[in-house]
Amino acid sequence: MPKRFEFSADFDHPVDRVHALLTDEGYWRSRMPPQSRGSVRVDRTSDGDGQSLVTVTMTEAVDTDTFPALVRKVVRGEMRMERIDTWRAVHDGRASGTLAGSATGIPVTIDGEYTLRPGTSGSVLDVRGTATVRIPLVGSQIELLVRQMVSQVVERDRAEAHRRLDNG
Repeated sequence: MPKRFEFSADFDHPVDRVHALLTDEGYWRSRMPPQSRGSVRVDRTSDGDGQSLVTVTMTEAVDTDTFPALVRKVVRGEMRMERIDTWRAVHDGRASGTLAGSATGIPVTIDGEYTLRPGTSGSVLDVRGTATVRIPLVGSQIELLVRQMVSQVVERDRAEAHRRLDNG
């Protein structure tokens, strides 16, 4: 059964500044460490209604040595993780987007939605979605780990965004 997750990240900056950063290719490229075995691609397109879309695709080979033993036991071959964030333009002071994640070596999928909205002293990024691992018996335990990983990713994104917005 998929595990739901819901996280929020507060920013001291308005929606338009945070959105501009989250759709900036330089921001995403800076997130990929130089020694990483990964890639970043940022595509700017339009949806069927002509609304602009920014899609960020990050792919990275992951060293499974740091994973819990339970996960290492079920990983088959090299593990490559893919994250796809798609953002719509700011409209009426808000922006929305989607997130999708998957991995090779383990049947995991992450699906969710972003909402970037005004907050009391800046803006708030709400993240909601599900993590699904299709492995009998241990899938639900791994889903809990995936949910923790998503929380950590949201926090790292927030911390790096704060650093960049405060310094520039």
